[in-house]
Amino acid sequence: MTVSKLIEKGNKCLEDREEISSAPLWHMGKVAVFESQDSFNLLQNTIDYLTCKGKLGKVFTDNEKEFMKELFEALWWGGQYHSFKEAAILANHYVNGGGEVLNINSKVYTDSVIVSDAMSALKAHIKELSSKKKPVSMIKSSDTSFLDSIHARSLKKGARSVIKQGYILSNGALLVEQSNQRLKNADHRFYLVVNTTKNGNDFLSQWKVKSVYDFESFDKGFITDIPLAKDFILKLPDGLSHYLTKIGVAKDFKYISRWQDRWK
Repeated sequence: MTVSKLIEKGNKCLEDREEISSAPLWHMGKVAVFESQDSFNLLQNTIDYLTCKGKLGKVFTDNEKEFMKELFEALWWGGQYHSFKEAAILANHYVNGGGEVLNINSKVYTDSVIVSDAMSALKAHIKELSSKKKPVSMIKSSDTSFLDSIHARSLKKGARSVIKQGYILSNGALLVEQSNQRLKNADHRFYLVVNTTKNGNDFLSQWKVKSVYDFESFDKGFITDIPLAKDFILKLPDGLSHYLTKIGVAKDFKYISRWQDRWK
């Protein structure tokens, strides 16, 4: 496509735009409860229009910025309703947190199959290191010594169900079991870090997950699905969510979860 055609296409998508809705939560509710096609179309068309503006690097009006801010706030309400509390808190913090580090409930991780299995594998690795008088103060799921050990073998892709168990990637990140919607929607891929001290036969481990809440740019082409009702799934480009950081609507941030346990 020539440059002139691209410009023509870009200008076309900016023509004759109706007034931006300032109440995405209300329309999302109408779709969820009444399966309103009009409300769904308004939401998706507005997202598509703002995606077009974002791809062209256009400045958003105050109403357009408010729509996107309220859209992420609406995800908070939806997440609370569907018991995806952590995902809801993260979405809200993206547009209201000012980039501050956020601590989230550790239960979302400790209830995960892959996290539980990785903890067991890391503990076995720690015991082996300790028996050889090697340091155990700071171990990461990405450590080569762990990934190459017999303990990590059962965590790898070929030995596990991606749906029910998840697995460890070649770089040491844990990929959450896809059936775990609560964690998948909050943090689908992450590293596990453990700091351990030993007292006699007892080990005390401090566990931590540290992730970044951000989105890829338009050129990656990623899309986030937002299910509102059966057959009503909003398509929100990650590029548009990322563009919000360029126009002062949102800020990327780090989020951390910590927990500890004592074991032998």
